[in-house]
Amino acid sequence: MTKNKLVKNEITLENKGKKSITLDLTYLENSTNQPLVIFCHGFKGFKDWGAFNLMAEKFALNHFVFAKFNFSHNGTTPNNFADIHDIEAFGQNNYEIELDDLDRVIAWFELDDNKFKNLYSIHEIYAIGHSRGGGIVLLKASEDSRIKKIVTWATVNNFEKYMQLSDVVKWKETGVSFVDNVRTGIKLPLYYQFYENYYENKNRLDLKENVLKLDKPLLLLHGTADETVAVDDSQWIYEQLDHSILVKLDGGNHTFGATHPWQKQSLPEILNIAIEESIEFFTF
Repeated sequence: MTKNKLVKNEITLENKGKKSITLDLTYLENSTNQPLVIFCHGFKGFKDWGAFNLMAEKFALNHFVFAKFNFSHNGTTPNNFADIHDIEAFGQNNYEIELDDLDRVIAWFELDDNKFKNLYSIHEIYAIGHSRGGGIVLLKASEDSRIKKIVTWATVNNFEKYMQLSDVVKWKETGVSFVDNVRTGIKLPLYYQFYENYYENKNRLDLKENVLKLDKPLLLLHGTADETVAVDDSQWIYEQLDHSILVKLDGGNHTFGATHPWQKQSLPEILNIAIEESIEFFTF
């Protein structure tokens, strides 16, 4: 008996007047009508960061069609999505763009002429978000009935408090604030439009308010040693939603033990646990 092979397809989603989105699908050959998992990376992340390709393979081996994508303004480009290098696009990003990018991805899966449509069930769309991507997934799920189950990894619970870490007065005066990409040594710009866009669209982007609307199964995974987003963020969400589950990963840092680049052929132990917890949650 021939064993099913893993297949990976790279796709570019074009949209007139908007930046393209690069996406990949990982699945078992001859898959049909499987649940679809869409993964959203976090701030300064991208779809091929660290061990994310190994992650995709593990989900596929457990009979999911796994999609991960680059937000259109995350600093990657269609011909080079291995790292952040388009810093102008990075600076023009905001939460509204990321929400709309996720909508564009879901809409692509719904297309009648999508050549991959027999692989997955459009009625079983699940979403995972890491860090800021967790917040995006929570917001999108609160407004979109197409997402049936949600898993967050090291999620934030409040977008507003992270913007206040900058000197807002100086940010407005200069038009730009910078964040360090410690790994590459590059200073990444965040233009003041980021701050303005949040308050112009606060009804939609207020995570603490909108998460209270969630009426879907939710699994929160968070490392106890997270150095970037305190486990208290997930704890707060858990305390607000009776139908949520919180799993604290003992000793887990913000990336669950993964680094970039990841050159090993096996997953970090804590990331592997996070994946297994997610698979179990989506399966039952």
